[in-house]
Amino acid sequence: MAHVADFTPALREAILLARAAGLTESADRLDARVTAACATSSEWLGEVGEGIAEFLARERGHVPPAATELLEQCLSEVAKVWPKYKRRKLWF
Repeated sequence: MAHVADFTPALREAILLARAAGLTESADRLDARVTAACATSSEWLGEVGEGIAEFLARERGHVPPAATELLEQCLSEVAKVWPKYKRRKLWF
């Protein structure tokens, strides 16, 4: 079983930075997705990974560098359970 560090502070900060950069609609979508109730932690991690990937794809080139770095950290933790997110650079 993989140990996933608590990345929620980084995720919250990235969402705040995205909102401050004017990406409110996309940040709100991401926030809604990552705060949704899930039956298992694995399911939640998958939702977080997909939410981040969709956010980065939708806002390609507009995400502040600090938010991008935080989201990369989050994806690194998600990848411990969902290895497809190891290729996080594909989302940029």
